[in-house]
Amino acid sequence: MSSTAQYKSGAFDQTLLTMLDRYDQVMNIMLPTLGEERRATYSPFLPISPKTGRVLQVPTLARNFERGTITFEDEDGAKTELPVTGGNVKIQWKPDWALRWTALGVDYEMAGKDLIDSVQQSSKIARALGATPPEGFNYELFLDDQGQKISKSKGNGLTIDEWLTYAAPESLSLYMFQKPKTAKKLYFDVIPKAVDEYLSFIDAYQAERS
Repeated sequence: MSSTAQYKSGAFDQTLLTMLDRYDQVMNIMLPTLGEERRATYSPFLPISPKTGRVLQVPTLARNFERGTITFEDEDGAKTELPVTGGNVKIQWKPDWALRWTALGVDYEMAGKDLIDSVQQSSKIARALGATPPEGFNYELFLDDQGQKISKSKGNGLTIDEWLTYAAPESLSLYMFQKPKTAKKLYFDVIPKAVDEYLSFIDAYQAERS
């Protein structure tokens, strides 16, 4: 599902209004997790400038629940009032996760172990919005051949397309879903080993059937 489409379609509107109404509760959850500089300007609402179309990370100067709006300073310095509904705002990470869980009725969410803190904070916010956080499962991370965490920015990983160039998707599924709570190295040399393991399972299964 496209997050942008959900914002624009109104699927998130009711939950956005609830977040506006419970703004102080959300802030009380988030502020202790932020550094001093970020706390000074933080708001869960990121307004989209009606003049430039850019998403702005600016403080919320005022809120009006009756009108469903926030007031902020636009890029040209003008104080601007904007509805939080109808795709006029985005929500900051962590409150946004809670927004999606609440609005879409998500009841199960997997996440890597590096997001455990985010899951905890988002769960608190979901409860503040009147929702039950989803059941969860935290899995370990994929590592490169040097044992370092795979990073898109570093480009030290192996893509799905690269794997599927050389091996069947079933071999990738077997590799991914075994021992999800154990960190795994993911680099080219893993592919032939995973294929051999997959084929050995197939052979054992067929032998057992016969």
